[in-house]
Amino acid sequence: MAVVFESGLGRHGGSRTSASLMSQFRHAVGLCTIAGSFTFLFALVIGLIR
Repeated sequence: MAVVFESGLGRHGGSRTSASLMSQFRHAVGLCTIAGSFTFLFALVIGLIR
């Protein structure tokens, strides 16, 4: 019984780590998207001024 319970905990811990990694990845993608948008808009404004 204890062995089954421990392996169950191990599975939950693994999925929690995977979810955390995906969350960090999504957060990084979001930041890159925002930075890219600002860079594009800045370049567009510079192009319109010149």
